[in-house]
Amino acid sequence: MLARTLTVLITAPIILACTYFGGIPFLVLILVLSIAAVNEFYNLMMKKGFFPAYYVGNLITIFFIVFAYYALKRNWEPAHAAVLTLAAAAALISGIFLKREKDTIVDVAVTTLGMIYVGWFFSYLIFIRSLTEHGGYLFFLLFTVWAMDIAAYLAGRVFGHTLLMPSISPKKTWEGAIAGFIICLLAAWIFSWTARLEIGHALILGVLIGIFGQISDLIESLIKRDAGVKDSSDLLPGHGGVLDRIDSFVLTAPLMYYYVVIFILK
Repeated sequence: MLARTLTVLITAPIILACTYFGGIPFLVLILVLSIAAVNEFYNLMMKKGFFPAYYVGNLITIFFIVFAYYALKRNWEPAHAAVLTLAAAAALISGIFLKREKDTIVDVAVTTLGMIYVGWFFSYLIFIRSLTEHGGYLFFLLFTVWAMDIAAYLAGRVFGHTLLMPSISPKKTWEGAIAGFIICLLAAWIFSWTARLEIGHALILGVLIGIFGQISDLIESLIKRDAGVKDSSDLLPGHGGVLDRIDSFVLTAPLMYYYVVIFILK
């Protein structure tokens, strides 16, 4: 617990400051987190006996993040979807150079999954940050997800008895998941001011984040269980790897962005 707390005290101010000021510091933050996360994912796949194209996966992950940043500056946002086609093509081409006698197509699939799972989905953090001058919507997402994760962890440790999905995660419980969902709703109500959200929209987003944030967490747990490891890495003392800490944003980031664009900023 001490290691977990110290890690939070060091990293949280950096994340909050970069989110508030935006610009290049925020771009660098997302790049660092994404590169660390995608390499953790590929290392997990290596434990499964796969051989992803590291260089291609890293380059395209960087491309997704940087393109999202500059797309906003030049009003290229509609082209964001088009880059996925180019990325998929690059992954397919990489198969020619993997030099494996068998399972090459699996290696290509793993390479593609990694850059989409991390680079593509996390590029939406760039878009969310851009919706207000100082990233109000992203602050809302950060605070609700963090509150949910902390509540689920603590409630699971203290009150957890009924396993949620033991075949995927041996420690996650229904008690923890329910507590996380309830606290997520409460946090959505409390932190609605960060993005000047109406309470109705804040609570709807709280429901969506409370559900899909925990599904995102289970997806990463499934990946780790399949690879036979407890944490994605030991980079963050007390927390495991970067992927362990940002997995809840995989589904919630694009979900938050499209909800805001379609239903609030229409």
